[in-house]
Amino acid sequence: MIGTRNGTLAVSGATLHYEVRGSGPLLLMIHGGGGDADKFQYVADNLADRYTVVTYDRRGHSRSSLFNQTENFRVKTHSDDAHRLLATLTDEPAYVFGSSSGAVIGLELSKRHPEQIRILIPHEPVLLQLLTGNELVQAKQFLESLKKNHQSEVLKLLSNSERDTSNSDQSKDAIPKRLLSNSTYFVEHEIPGIINYSLDIDTLKTAIKSSAMQVLPAGGIASREFFTYGCSVALAEQLGTNFVEFPGHHGGYNSELHKEFAERLHEVLR
Repeated sequence: MIGTRNGTLAVSGATLHYEVRGSGPLLLMIHGGGGDADKFQYVADNLADRYTVVTYDRRGHSRSSLFNQTENFRVKTHSDDAHRLLATLTDEPAYVFGSSSGAVIGLELSKRHPEQIRILIPHEPVLLQLLTGNELVQAKQFLESLKKNHQSEVLKLLSNSERDTSNSDQSKDAIPKRLLSNSTYFVEHEIPGIINYSLDIDTLKTAIKSSAMQVLPAGGIASREFFTYGCSVALAEQLGTNFVEFPGHHGGYNSELHKEFAERLHEVLR
């Protein structure tokens, strides 16, 4: 097991739990809805010999406290948390990988603070503004289904895999409560916030042109029929940049392909 250094960071309205592994250039990984730092445990372990990998529980998730439990989800607020975490840990531009809604947070971060980012990889961001036709219908149906079935999906996850919990410092009895709490936050606060968010792509283009930052949208090879893959493809087209493909599906970094995923991430960053 790779050694992990834990820390906490006070931000506006919350306290963030974060974890640091390895040494080398800093790589910040931002999880999607319903997750936490543990989602990246295996990829982080595989990259810790080449990078200082930073993972964290976003506000409202797991070990990160949220002072106002009814606080509305705002992408800007979550991106400011990531900005402050990076500023605490390094004064050099960092690599950033974001997944799903975490990819959206990474995009907002890159728009506001391009000087902090060397390369951003937004992996299947939930950006409904980029979808039309059947893809937009699929996205709305999928998110509505999550609202209705999120508890059963979490329980299924717990029964199918123990990997999400093996790096937790909480008791096994507390883990279902923790994950259900994350999922509840996701459907009650994050989904409405992410649906109503619109990325200012022109401002992002300006940030890219005026800095050394690169933004490389990505998707999983097994996700080609999923709407978030379409979001990444459309984003790459609008930015006029390369689209990169990763092993697995929407959460391939947390699957049996985590080693292959880590090597692909290293290849892209290199």
